[in-house]
Amino acid sequence: MNRPEARQFLGDFFAGPGDTGTASAGAELKPFLDLVLSLKQNLPLSIPLLRELAGLITDREQKSPGEVKQETGPILGRMDRRYQRLCRIQKELGRLDLKKAAQENSPDTALEDYVFSRIDFSRYQTMNEKEFEFLVPGGLTDFSEAFFKKNFRLGRSELQSLIKRSYKKTDGVYRIQPADQWENSLILSVMRTLETSLETLPLFTAEEIQDETENLLGFVEGSAGKRSILPGMKRLYPLLVSGLDNVHITHADGMTTRLFISAGGDLSGTFQPGGKPWTVTLIKR
Repeated sequence: MNRPEARQFLGDFFAGPGDTGTASAGAELKPFLDLVLSLKQNLPLSIPLLRELAGLITDREQKSPGEVKQETGPILGRMDRRYQRLCRIQKELGRLDLKKAAQENSPDTALEDYVFSRIDFSRYQTMNEKEFEFLVPGGLTDFSEAFFKKNFRLGRSELQSLIKRSYKKTDGVYRIQPADQWENSLILSVMRTLETSLETLPLFTAEEIQDETENLLGFVEGSAGKRSILPGMKRLYPLLVSGLDNVHITHADGMTTRLFISAGGDLSGTFQPGGKPWTVTLIKR
């Protein structure tokens, strides 16, 4: 398909009826996804989300991020970080002896205080390369600017700079450098949050899809850097969300996460950290 044909196709596609039900989303999306998948990777075109979503929806199952590390895009990266957070939480819950806690602690001791007292913050003082680079910078992108401001009174870029200058890498190991007590406590708290918090951004947003779709339109028009807007472009986002219904993603440890559209219309995922099912909302309707 040449550029004029692609431009005409996109105009017709976005002018369609816009049925976003899960039963029809895959069939309606197929021509668009085929177009995206037909575009060569070396083209001067930045549409990583659209490319990866096209593969996920078309194939309905992907290899694990660990098996295709170099090809893993933003969706699989975000999914794997969510899974790893659940694995960490599940592992720590498995170590808690709540019966013993009830016997040893007074009735005035809150469960949250007991759980907090059992957190091993020392693990964030020395981290292997894989663990550290899993959290920074990728993990920082999983949370909103408002989230960081609310919890740490610093923005994402400020925290990234703080972490970068606070750790030194030697022989594949990141070690936190001596600093004042407040700064070290802050860094350990941030790293803990990046590894365990479930208050993440949506798996992908309408704004991200809009931005990439404008890039695609600018490319097929042959106007480098120019972005176009067509009527009906906003209908692509709910179609893509619905198209992920019943997609399965296999993680590096062999566990599989199933995506599905809930009764309320949310995109959810059932993860299996430690073989225990956890259902998490990934995109709210």
